[in-house]
Amino acid sequence: MDGGYDLDALREAIKAECCAAFFGAGIGPALLEAVEADSMDADELIAEARRMGIDPDQYRI
Repeated sequence: MDGGYDLDALREAIKAECCAAFFGAGIGPALLEAVEADSMDADELIAEARRMGIDPDQYRI
């Protein structure tokens, strides 16, 4: 259940954070996570955002 989130915007925020980790700190797995974000369902996106310190409530619609 997505709870009224803009999942596309949340997905892009996760991907941007992953790319920043990859290019800024050279953390290889971060690039893989960015690719995996495309196949995550709503619950996975919300959980991943929270794990990364992104507040999913900023993406409520």
